Amino acid sequence: MLARSAILVATSLLADPTTAAPEPAATAFTLQRMVPRGEARTIAFYTSLFPDCSPQGPVVVRLLTQPRHGRVSLEDAQSFPLYAASSPLAECNAHKVPGRRMIYEGEAGYEGTDAFRVLVINADGTGYESDVQISVR
Repeated sequence: MLARSAILVATSLLADPTTAAPEPAATAFTLQRMVPRGEARTIAFYTSLFPDCSPQGPVVVRLLTQPRHGRVSLEDAQSFPLYAASSPLAECNAHKVPGRRMIYEGEAGYEGTDAFRVLVINADGTGYESDVQISVR
């Protein structure tokens, strides 16, 4: 990854100044969650931590598309992260840390599926897009 970043920086420095530098590609994945009908639920918590579990800085979360059958809200929160057991940050799972909470609430009486897309930018400049699929039951 470091070599690729260096190549992109070097390329953009040598490029024609009237041409915009290429944007790094964001990895996309799908987040699937289930939310009870008529309830608002936290469906994700985003944080950016150092190995000692201290915060690197704020995480930016932006809605790229809106859900059709509900609403999404984002708020600053303190919560427990959920890193995989194999992650060097797995120890942080035992500590409440600052981050951004994403909450979904289906429209009144709605039962079925909903979807939207988010962009997440971590404090270190890494980022990704995520398709979020919600099953409202």
